[in-house]
Amino acid sequence: MSEMPRMVTDAAGVDEVTAAARQAGTCTLDTEFLWEKTYAPQLCLVQVGVGDEIWLIDPLAGAPLEPLGELIADPAVEKLMHAPSADLIAFGLHFGTLPANVFDTQIAAGFVGLTASASLDRLLEAVLKVRLDHNETFSDWSRRPLKETQMLYGADDVRYLAPLVAALRTSLAQRGRSEWAAAEITRRFCSADSAGGDPERAWRKVQRRGRLSPQAQAVLVDVAAWRETSARRRDQPAGWVMKDPTVVEVARAMPRSANDLQQIRGMGKSLGERDTAELLAAVANGLTRTPPPAERSVPQRIAKQVEAVATLAVPMARIRCIDADLAPELVANRADLDRFLEAVVADEDLSTLPLGQGWRKELLGDDLIRLVAGKVSLSLNQSAPFLRIEDR
Repeated sequence: MSEMPRMVTDAAGVDEVTAAARQAGTCTLDTEFLWEKTYAPQLCLVQVGVGDEIWLIDPLAGAPLEPLGELIADPAVEKLMHAPSADLIAFGLHFGTLPANVFDTQIAAGFVGLTASASLDRLLEAVLKVRLDHNETFSDWSRRPLKETQMLYGADDVRYLAPLVAALRTSLAQRGRSEWAAAEITRRFCSADSAGGDPERAWRKVQRRGRLSPQAQAVLVDVAAWRETSARRRDQPAGWVMKDPTVVEVARAMPRSANDLQQIRGMGKSLGERDTAELLAAVANGLTRTPPPAERSVPQRIAKQVEAVATLAVPMARIRCIDADLAPELVANRADLDRFLEAVVADEDLSTLPLGQGWRKELLGDDLIRLVAGKVSLSLNQSAPFLRIEDR
């Protein structure tokens, strides 16, 4: 059985952990959380490893997590993590943490011939031949006391991260992709946009907003911001405060009074005086706002050309990923591909698009430009990947 980790339940213990991480310049880190009925993930346990030492930091028993947020933001300490998106969002929403110097084993794996969506168990078995005995995947981490099996499960989530990272880094270096992986991890997890929860950007997440007038779009910005702020204050999912269709209807109707609000389908009688006043103020403010930039409208001529080119671009992307032994999900999804082709066909600036910069441009973007220009073609192979890209 693995060695039991040390429990931390107070500020002194947290200070010991962060001091050890700073002295080493690196640590492994993971969290256990619940995210079902709250605005932000409810952090129930934070696991940190430095060398052979593993700590389980228990905020529900009184351990403060602010120092760990500062550690995550410290560029002098590298945080070795696996699939850290929700962990980092939790620290961002609770403590305003902007992560720095993070290494994600899941993303790194996608650059060395493995999937970029593998679980930690699967990755450890594939790379280190380590098999975890995990039976606590669906534990209620908010219940105390923790069982011994839960403590060992939590510790195992960080126990093998350092050797896993070392092995992945060796593979990245051998393939010349260390910079590719570092750039992708930074883009995903260490930018101001990655934490989420920005009220001013909340309108972008509202579904079915496309048919609103420009003035209604402006109102939507403030109504969505009100919902985001209210959800955070109540610590509830934004959809519990108001569902997307109702948000869209409020923006469309632009109500001026409480009675106007009550006429909107889906509004019900759930709004109190404070919410009603704040929502009406949001609508009024939106009416004075400059509308956001209009959604892109692709001319039919360009759309048809892109549709035709995409029939070749999709297999071309697959060929490049197979040849490079690179996880396709890291390179581009269909929306990225179509948007890039639209820009190429319309002779727009490509440098702001993912496929128009960095390693993606080198791997695929330049080929797509040549494809649109008629300078490359696809032909059949007798063996996998059965298609090859040729200059014309």
